[in-house]
Amino acid sequence: MPKKKIAICHYRVGGTDGVSLEIAKRKQILEKHGCEVKLIAGNRSRGADFIIDELEWDNGIIPIIKENGFIYFRRKDLNEKEFIKKTHDICEIIERRLGAIYLNEKFNCILIHNVFSFGGHIAAARAFTRWIKHYNIKAIATHHDFYWERREFNMPRSGYLRNYMKKYMPPNDPNIEHVVINTLAQQELKRRRGINSTVLPDIFNFNQPLWKKDDFNKDFLKQFGIKENDLIILQATRVIPRKGIEISIDFVKTLLQDIDLITWKKLYNGKLLDSRSNIVLVLAGYAEDEKREYLFKLKTKAFDDHIHVKFISGHVKASRSFHQGIKTYSLWDAYVHADLVTFPSFWEGWGNQFIEAVFAKKPIVAFEYPVFKSDIKKEGYQVISLGDGPVTEDNDDLKKIPQKNIDQAAKVTINWLLDQDLNKKLDQNFSLGKKYHDFKILENFLIKKLNLKP
Repeated sequence: MPKKKIAICHYRVGGTDGVSLEIAKRKQILEKHGCEVKLIAGNRSRGADFIIDELEWDNGIIPIIKENGFIYFRRKDLNEKEFIKKTHDICEIIERRLGAIYLNEKFNCILIHNVFSFGGHIAAARAFTRWIKHYNIKAIATHHDFYWERREFNMPRSGYLRNYMKKYMPPNDPNIEHVVINTLAQQELKRRRGINSTVLPDIFNFNQPLWKKDDFNKDFLKQFGIKENDLIILQATRVIPRKGIEISIDFVKTLLQDIDLITWKKLYNGKLLDSRSNIVLVLAGYAEDEKREYLFKLKTKAFDDHIHVKFISGHVKASRSFHQGIKTYSLWDAYVHADLVTFPSFWEGWGNQFIEAVFAKKPIVAFEYPVFKSDIKKEGYQVISLGDGPVTEDNDDLKKIPQKNIDQAAKVTINWLLDQDLNKKLDQNFSLGKKYHDFKILENFLIKKLNLKP
């Protein structure tokens, strides 16, 4: 039997963001089953087999289309005729290049991620819809988040764009099977579009060897000027506003007030803090180009609050490398050295970094965002809760939650860090993660949908 040839398509691949990580998992599983996998993405990708420049949502005219399309951005330098023409021009370029790739590769199926749901690149949705229809291609579209879940895309500027998004985002096409990653999205997709979908949450390979210190990452802390006996708190997410990183800074500030309670006492993992130990917040994820203002605000807040923060994304990628004397660590190396993981996101489609922390067997400080409450909490994980709000903003547009929530989380954190039985809780979390989110769940889905040999 000839190999099945599968394309996986997204705006970017090869990064440490959640969608890129989910794509990598699918590629790994499909290749295990003898498939030939080709990645199609924009020009800011690592490891793509086919680059289409116009798929990158932050290049050239594409962000201008986005900002003219939605009231939130307050941009009006394109009239409606110009807006439609530029949208269709980009669509036609993408469609033409997809067609050329398909004629050469003849894929058995294409897996499409977020193209039909992300409001930042509306032209791509039409291009992929037309491509699928023209060549009668079988497609599985996974929607990690929908445009209506983000306030910036909630108000299209024109009736044309409202109708466009109803038609293409996502399209109701018999060749396209729809997958969402949480039950809230499933319900809303059905309500808004009448489209049925399968819920397939984020998954992780729980059967791989546990991450540990080794010869490659043993100098990780030294590389970033962190002492072995500092208390290391990891924020592994990208640096974007909905991740709530300012809450991590507030949490560290509060925890610092009680650092004496854990100094000279053995922590759950055997670490002993002394009088020179600091609490260090490590930010391993990268900042999106358009979110640099948020990054600047975080740096200013950390400086003003006298918080030790390390921004290390320039040295952390999806996988390890050593090139021209420069070492790049994997995201997993950061987890190895963490004592605690913060996950204060206000909104997530599911939460890749949550399940990574569960696999790494680290205590997690989490804000109870909607999908956490609807889908994750019921699975039974033990976490340090920051509550579920209310969420307000300060004068710098940074988010705030009630200080009492942070005080309570800091108090619980002290108890957890000193709990010599904490590893039992973390082992239980690991078992739950494996039960609900192991690779096998995604593997079984792909075997069934693509008619692969088990």
